[in-house]
Amino acid sequence: MACLCGCGELVQVHRYKGCGNKDGGYTYVVNNFIKPHAKRGVGGFNPILHKPHLCKCGCGIETKKFHGHYNFFIKGHGNRGRIAWNKGKGFSALSRKKMSLARLGKEPSNKIRVDVAGLHKLYVVLQKSMDETAGILNISSDVVKNRLQSLGWSRSTKATCSLPEFREKMRIIRIKALTSSKVLQSPNKLEQLVYRTLDQLGVEYEKQVPLFNKFVVDALFPRQKLVLEIFGRYWHELPVNLKKDFSKKKYLEKCGYKVEEVWDYEIKKDGAFLPLQNILKKHNLYST
Repeated sequence: MACLCGCGELVQVHRYKGCGNKDGGYTYVVNNFIKPHAKRGVGGFNPILHKPHLCKCGCGIETKKFHGHYNFFIKGHGNRGRIAWNKGKGFSALSRKKMSLARLGKEPSNKIRVDVAGLHKLYVVLQKSMDETAGILNISSDVVKNRLQSLGWSRSTKATCSLPEFREKMRIIRIKALTSSKVLQSPNKLEQLVYRTLDQLGVEYEKQVPLFNKFVVDALFPRQKLVLEIFGRYWHELPVNLKKDFSKKKYLEKCGYKVEEVWDYEIKKDGAFLPLQNILKKHNLYST
């Protein structure tokens, strides 16, 4: 029996033993549709959509099926041989008038006159950024970018990132990021556990404190100039983070702070009270 969708393929016959047969023999069931063809419905077969065919660009490769339909083009071949709507055609008088008005008082970036000597002094000698150079020369940044590329004076990313102006700009961005309310008010579960334990121990401390506009410490005991860092093993044992944590600790110690660390595996082994009590006793912050 052929599938009722009209594809011409034969449906399968299913044989069940003892199902609905009093004599214990076999029962045969014939489906109306091939399983994935039922969605098409009776007479729903469309050879253009449901039958494999060659890509319409003429490459000679068969297209692939997507959601039960064969695509007309192989991905990326859809624009092959197509002609732009205005290819070989002129613009109307109205369109030319609109374009003329849009360009009125404007010149292409590669046509605007630029003081090349001033550009060289500002960008190459004084190492100014593109925006600063454009502001001093009273031209747009696009003009500066276009002219630098044509002259071959463009700096590499590494050279740009090493400029004092760029470093200062990134420092200000970092300060804003570190002191944002989202960073300061969203401690993770491990940090929340340590904070609750410190509250129960009755010691005075501050949470998530930015220091020196460089980084945020997890807990700060201001009177003793003690910093407590709360580390998770998975994240802080990565080589790149080990290096950052070491540099951060040395910087704080150089600035006169004492730095202590409490790790998640210590808390999992002994609970939060014991490692914190040992740290506080060491610095005379807690007495039993």
